[in-house]
Amino acid sequence: MFTITGFADELDKDFEVQMRYWKEMGLSWFELRSAWGINVMDLTDEHIHRIKSIIDPLGVKVSCIGSPIGKTFIEDPPENEMRRLERASFLAHFFGCNRVRVFSFYCRSGNILDHREEVMRRLGMMSDYAKDQGIVLLHENEAHIYGEKSKESAEIAATLRSDHFGLVFDPANYSVAGEDALDAEKTMHPYISYVHVKDYAGHDLDMSIPGKGVSRIPEVFDCLRDRDLFISMEPHLDVAGQFGGFTAPDKYAAAVKAVRSICDKLGIRWA
Repeated sequence: MFTITGFADELDKDFEVQMRYWKEMGLSWFELRSAWGINVMDLTDEHIHRIKSIIDPLGVKVSCIGSPIGKTFIEDPPENEMRRLERASFLAHFFGCNRVRVFSFYCRSGNILDHREEVMRRLGMMSDYAKDQGIVLLHENEAHIYGEKSKESAEIAATLRSDHFGLVFDPANYSVAGEDALDAEKTMHPYISYVHVKDYAGHDLDMSIPGKGVSRIPEVFDCLRDRDLFISMEPHLDVAGQFGGFTAPDKYAAAVKAVRSICDKLGIRWA
């Protein structure tokens, strides 16, 4: 079964407004990336208690801590990201989820692929910490990081070989990287633990309603139909940026409706 979650911060900076739209769309899970315009890693204890006081009465839960950990330079001290991972682990436990999103580093000069050994060493440290903490790290690809392409993303998971490290599959990200999304899914298939849903329009970094672009969303869903997965809405229909995006509420609702329709046509149960 697919459980629909998503980035509520695409709707509005104000967290209470986000949740109002969330309930209107009938969604019960969300991926915490920011609230009140503050990145999840910068939220204070006061902020997170306020978030919890809002979501608990609504029956809304956190599916993943959408951290930017690993969107940093490989030349920087590894202790910086380990401190952030400690905070992300705390947040995961606080919100009763066990998933934290991570990335696989940029480099200031040259090619990040030349830093393979250090990338694997750092991600290995993070994976070991995740095991100790009882959480799962979910690696997402991003332009110019080590795991930008599906081959390297799969390589990371195969190298770490940990139940506490999986891959996020975002079809549009691989489309933007110049890959066929279905080919990328095949490469990463054994390691996919979570799905982000946006659909590349095929030009100018624009995104489409899921199922209307070139990222082969229905075929990807079909490949993963036998798994219990969170599928996380990240439509980026109005603005797509390095650390987030924006989608007007009516467009976001249309994207959610499209995903439910795709699942219905494929005979995939969703919640």
